[in-house]
Amino acid sequence: MGRRANGESSVYRGKDGYWHGRVTVGITDDGSPDRRHIMKKKEAAVRRAVRELERERDSGAVRKAGQRWTVKSWLTYWLENIAAPSVRVNTIGGTPLRFTST
Repeated sequence: MGRRANGESSVYRGKDGYWHGRVTVGITDDGSPDRRHIMKKKEAAVRRAVRELERERDSGAVRKAGQRWTVKSWLTYWLENIAAPSVRVNTIGGTPLRFTST
């Protein structure tokens, strides 16, 4: 068994007993490869997930790497960057947003 080509996906069984899949989907902002990791108990499930991720990569539908938005951070961003240019100053300067967790 030889080495895989650069950027080629891999599936292997780890020492932890789980099956792991790694798929290169592009390049991150800092220039390093963006490799996504999949971990499942069954090899067939990992292979299906790897093929699906490869299809998403090939069609350009893979979400960019990075942290996901929280509701609080998205609303703050939206208020400051999207809504602010199109509403009056009093609207933005009104009551501060209060976020409560339920």
